[in-house]
Amino acid sequence: MSEVEKLGLGTADVEAITPKEIADTVLDTVRHKTVISQLFQKNMDLTRVKGRSLVIPKLNNKLTVYSDVSAGSSIPASSLSYEGVTVEVSKFGIVVKVDQEALEMAARDLTKDLFRFAGGQLADELDRRATTIALDLKEGTVTSWSGGSIGAATAPIIQITSVSGATIDSVDYYKGSIILTGSVSAATVTYLYSDRCRTTGQYVDVDTAEYLKVWDVLELRGTMTAHTIYPDILLVHPRELQTLLYDPDCMSLFTNVDSYQKTEPLSGEVGKIGDIRVLASGNVPEGVGILVDSNRLGVEVIKRELDLQAKEKPSQDQVWYLIWSEREFGVLDSYAIGVIVNAKTGEYRGTHT
Repeated sequence: MSEVEKLGLGTADVEAITPKEIADTVLDTVRHKTVISQLFQKNMDLTRVKGRSLVIPKLNNKLTVYSDVSAGSSIPASSLSYEGVTVEVSKFGIVVKVDQEALEMAARDLTKDLFRFAGGQLADELDRRATTIALDLKEGTVTSWSGGSIGAATAPIIQITSVSGATIDSVDYYKGSIILTGSVSAATVTYLYSDRCRTTGQYVDVDTAEYLKVWDVLELRGTMTAHTIYPDILLVHPRELQTLLYDPDCMSLFTNVDSYQKTEPLSGEVGKIGDIRVLASGNVPEGVGILVDSNRLGVEVIKRELDLQAKEKPSQDQVWYLIWSEREFGVLDSYAIGVIVNAKTGEYRGTHT
């Protein structure tokens, strides 16, 4: 039985619920709702020692395998080296304020919903943080417009975050080209791009703008395989499922998650395309597909998984519940992630220029 379910049992009022029960409820919700951050391998070393940073060894070289070796012949030795990836934990926090009137009236099931919602908010923030670090998202700004309507940005563009002084007709997320609806003298567009995929070159354009299809997934997988990376996870926004799963080429390869045998599904998992597990999350930017080798991606270093304190605030006639967590994500292999772009529909739709 999950901690969420346990908190909902009985008719005792809110004051009888202990901080540990609340913390367990929030943590249980986080574990069930995190989709992107679950792909990082958890490291709990900092929970046992002092300090706020951890150095994780990262392998720099690969072994060389020789074939057709003649009898008595020697082969060169492979040289392995490591470098340290330093991960410094960050603090995540939520303050839940509960009025005295609510304490007097609310039943346990209402409080269960309150703290389950808090856990969901924390899960969303962890997923957004994991996405930012995994893709190494950077902010860019375009203020200069060729012919008054075309702006050059750093590719691959992952998301348009704000527009002022103009409206956008379409975006070539692969080439980094932003097209306005008309000629303007001044306009500012702010966007996010993946500096990691820009550096590794592991990003591809969809074959048909505004459509994510299985062909695009296989193309990116081929690019990643060239670096001895074997992706096992595809992350998409739920809107991309409309074109992906109804692609005729995908239908013959897709297995619904309900059909799995003896396999525990991951959070957000909807099925498999061949041997690639498909996960959908609203925290994945619209119009992209993210391929991940979850065995090589990285770690989530945890210092304090979850801590809850209850503080009475007589001046406000409230009880404040303070929820804290200390953790951070670190990428150990930059080639373990790649992105498909230009599948965005609707506002800021993808295009080929």
